[in-house]
Amino acid sequence: MAKWDLFGRLWHMNREIAGAQGEWNFGHNEGDKHHAAYLRSLNKERRQADSGADMPLEDLEVVVVDIETTGFYPDHGDAIISIGAVAMKGDKLLLGDSFYTLVNPSRSIPPHVSSLTGISNEMVATAPDLLPAMSRFFRFVGDRPLVAHHSRHEREFFRAGLWKTSRRPLTHRMLDTMLLIRLLSNPIGNGSLDALCAQHDIPISRRHHAYCDAVAAGTLWGMYLLKAQEAGYKDLRQVYEALR
Repeated sequence: MAKWDLFGRLWHMNREIAGAQGEWNFGHNEGDKHHAAYLRSLNKERRQADSGADMPLEDLEVVVVDIETTGFYPDHGDAIISIGAVAMKGDKLLLGDSFYTLVNPSRSIPPHVSSLTGISNEMVATAPDLLPAMSRFFRFVGDRPLVAHHSRHEREFFRAGLWKTSRRPLTHRMLDTMLLIRLLSNPIGNGSLDALCAQHDIPISRRHHAYCDAVAAGTLWGMYLLKAQEAGYKDLRQVYEALR
């Protein structure tokens, strides 16, 4: 239960820090300009294809992320309502290096999404807008690659969010847990997080909660990272070459 107590501390800590620093003020103010400038400055010279590819798998540092959204299509007005993430080094979850925030989507959350996620319009009314939320998240991430389960969802929303807030592309490497899973096993069906976690006895404390899902996906990633090392893979470049 300790890791879920940590989640509660994270939420209250983020609220306190944000209030002290004024990071959750809305509108076109100095804080917004600061956040936008930070996002625009992110790794301008970064070469995505080389990020972490040659680092030994046992030392690979990543941030496993999950998001909840109002729907599936950012280009049609759907928006992020929460971001949860946990850092990892190799197969180890670093629960003390975690991130969680609600996000004000500037639109109503559909009832079925509220039912699924437990996030209501009242809960996001005082949450940070997308700009400060994205700025805080990428400050947390730093130069580490991102990992997500079925990562297309996160990739599309981060791409749309970065372009909307700062007119910059997503340059962080985005890895998919299915990269290793497909290399080392034959997943049933579409390899849903529920099915894979059930197969490997990985508990999900609160399904469709961004932080809890990120921890579950990270546990799955760590399990298959160990399998990859046992199979003789030394780094991501070898994994990519094997999948060509």
